[in-house]
Amino acid sequence: MSFTASWHTLLEEVDDLPESATLITPLSHRRFRITDVQDARVIIQFEDRDETQPLQRDQFETLYRRIEDAPDEFDLDRLPADADPYLRC
Repeated sequence: MSFTASWHTLLEEVDDLPESATLITPLSHRRFRITDVQDARVIIQFEDRDETQPLQRDQFETLYRRIEDAPDEFDLDRLPADADPYLRC
């Protein structure tokens, strides 16, 4: 599956979530909600902060490419801490 197809599938699935859905990041276990879904990004808000954070399409694509290009399994420990929400979406 191409990244573009994966991206559109992700947007559809995130858009279909109930407005009250709370997600949890897999590494740091931080709780967040999706506040907006746009063509080039997904906007989230962590429960412990009163600010939003955009998760950019190009960052998802970079992660997608790294995982696809890994010769074996991709080691999640190699990711920076701020990549955590990208793994959950």
